[in-house]
Amino acid sequence: MNTVLITLNVLGGLAVFLYGMKIMSDGLQKMAGVKMRQMLSIATTNRIAATFSGMLVTSIIQSSSATTVMVVGFASAGLLNLYQSLGVIFGANIGTTMTAWIVSLFGFKIQISLFALPVIAIGFFCQFLPSKWVAVRRAAEGLFGFGLLFLGLDIMKNAIPADFAQSPFVVEWLSKFTPDSALTLILLIFTGTILTMILQSSSAVMAMTLTCAAAGIINFPTACALVLGENIGTTITANLAALGATKTAQRAAMGHFLFNFIGVIWVSLIFKHFIALIDWLVPGSPYMTDPETLNSVLPYHISAFHTVFNVLNTIIMLPLLKQLAKLTLLIIPKTKREDKHQDSELVYLNTRFNQTPELAVLTARKEVERMMSFVSKLTDKLLHALKTDDNKLFERLISDAKDAEKTTDVLEHKINSYLTQMSHGNLSRHAVAQTVALFDLTNSIEGMGDCGEKIAKILEKFHNTNPPSFNEKDLQNMESMARKTKEIIRNTREVILQFPNPHRTGEAENMFKAAVKNENELNAMRKTLREERNVRISQGQQATPSSITAYGDILNNFERMGDYAMRITETILHMKAEEAQPDMKSLSGMPGPVSDQPLA
Repeated sequence: MNTVLITLNVLGGLAVFLYGMKIMSDGLQKMAGVKMRQMLSIATTNRIAATFSGMLVTSIIQSSSATTVMVVGFASAGLLNLYQSLGVIFGANIGTTMTAWIVSLFGFKIQISLFALPVIAIGFFCQFLPSKWVAVRRAAEGLFGFGLLFLGLDIMKNAIPADFAQSPFVVEWLSKFTPDSALTLILLIFTGTILTMILQSSSAVMAMTLTCAAAGIINFPTACALVLGENIGTTITANLAALGATKTAQRAAMGHFLFNFIGVIWVSLIFKHFIALIDWLVPGSPYMTDPETLNSVLPYHISAFHTVFNVLNTIIMLPLLKQLAKLTLLIIPKTKREDKHQDSELVYLNTRFNQTPELAVLTARKEVERMMSFVSKLTDKLLHALKTDDNKLFERLISDAKDAEKTTDVLEHKINSYLTQMSHGNLSRHAVAQTVALFDLTNSIEGMGDCGEKIAKILEKFHNTNPPSFNEKDLQNMESMARKTKEIIRNTREVILQFPNPHRTGEAENMFKAAVKNENELNAMRKTLREERNVRISQGQQATPSSITAYGDILNNFERMGDYAMRITETILHMKAEEAQPDMKSLSGMPGPVSDQPLA
């Protein structure tokens, strides 16, 4: 019964530790925000820079799992190639060793209860500061998690009685699991792997290892063997995130596993010598059993083992990066249809990116721009359909236009569903505002697709009628509207891509003024072309009532596509059309942007 109670208390402390890790990581991610993406962009320079960026990001957010999920997401989005992804993962393995050092430095030499609860109190209540103190509130969330982390560690330490390690039963049981032979070494590595896979946190298992070692339950070699297993177990997170992702993302996750697995193999072959190296590097003997040694010397030796292993493994594997990439290609070979996603499938949001929602907002922007590309494709098809005399080509172009519109419908549903799921996460106010703005963008783009589909159906209905519904001049006029609409759509896509974090810069204002000018020109063109056709009809041009209505509907739908594009530009640049032209009439009666927060 006593053993069961001890076990439950340790597990309770572990639960508090894990919860603290999650809150601390979320808070630090919010503090870093888009800076994390900028740090990871360093990875595109070279393999050394990639390793450094991975180490830096992981050191900041204190979660190698979060970093590897980001890497998988960026690889899936095409933002990082396989070599860059592997480099970042190498660095993440080094960055994650900082957690062990934090626990060793503060968790065993200082009485945790003296600072854990005050830190929790400060962090918790500072989260209720006014919204203008947003930076302090985010830092407070990280501080709150930091306090919980050490409170959990303190609970685990105190849950183990001082004489527990001297129990005959414990001594006899542990004697069977010391890495004196290859079999027991493999068994301990396997144990560390399974524990890390179950808890999904190598930091948590490392904290348990340090706590048990400090209590005298396990010795230095046993703890080191468990650490090796933890390095393999932590790779499961990236491989789970890669399920359903692109082949490049799957290879990056596989590379993470191979990197750690190969490292564990070569260290296992020289295990005793490697432990001797750590003992030589770090002062003090880790084999003494007095409380002072267990609390002040042994944790440092275990942390040093973890760090030296990952640093040396990175030094060895970094020059062999291309060979490791080739090995992942052998395991996950290329196929003829590789990475050719169906149009209606999400490409950039098809991984478990909502584990890092602050970054998912940035990737959602790329998915929205891809959705916009189908509106551009639809407009191109309509433009060619207006010019062609080939009936079969016309039918194929109209069919392609309809397919593009269906794709925008499906993508709108999937992106909005993803954003809805993501919005339930722990987002900062800024990220929530951006998510709301993204909802508005997808709705506007889908509206543009609907307008394009209406035009396609009208052209299909009035094609090859006898007598012809539209003469050469009518087709030329509609082609002019299509060209102007295409120009507006192209400019809108540039706005989406070029202004990830818009401010009232001269370039942004110039682009907005150009958008207003194009919108006014499109409105004027619609009015002029409609009046011009009415004049031609009054002068004797043959036209049926239905063709007159159809002609007007086509011009109106092209103009409405321009209205939706203007709304998108307003939302992204955080400007209103009235600012560029105060006497400008409202855009077709449509509401303005749903959020006053600039989309970042």
